[in-house]
Amino acid sequence: MSDKYRSFDRMISGQWYLPDSAEATEVHERCWTHLKAFNDAANLEDASDHLAALLKPGSAVPETWAPLFIEYGVNTSFGEGCFINVGMTILDCAPVTVGARTLFGPECQLITVGHPVEDVQMRRDGWERAQPITIGEDCWFGAGVKVLPGVSVGDRCVIAAGAVVTRDVPDDSMVMGVPGRVVRTLNRTGESERSQIDL
Repeated sequence: MSDKYRSFDRMISGQWYLPDSAEATEVHERCWTHLKAFNDAANLEDASDHLAALLKPGSAVPETWAPLFIEYGVNTSFGEGCFINVGMTILDCAPVTVGARTLFGPECQLITVGHPVEDVQMRRDGWERAQPITIGEDCWFGAGVKVLPGVSVGDRCVIAAGAVVTRDVPDDSMVMGVPGRVVRTLNRTGESERSQIDL
């Protein structure tokens, strides 16, 4: 098969590609070296240094609890003030962009890559296609949420535990279920939860 189907640029472009390029292997190995050091780190400072080294240049470094798995790293960026709980998986064959102050519960997954559905021979041959995931600011993803390829989630959304997000989500939405669906609009004018706290 021609090498034109094996380039890193083709992978992140949204076209069908074969994942075994020399460039992809090199990026994998660099990412996994830092990822192992992050997951094995004895202190938060060392862990943050390794996480910064594997993410897209210019990305903020989220507060993160190990273990963490990221496939390439260079395709993933975070805004300031994000938090990732234990067991996060990010398959960033296409870009993953997360807005500031977004929170992820345990065992969340951001999956940009898929395989052919209708063509078993293409699956046997290893073809993949990746589509970007974009997540807005001030979102909260409950435990075990999965976000699938090509999805955009707006600002200030809450995605309930266990939801599988298969389509775009507008700002200020609560999403529940499999597949995920918007069940109500959040952050309307009215009584705030802050009013229930004795500050």
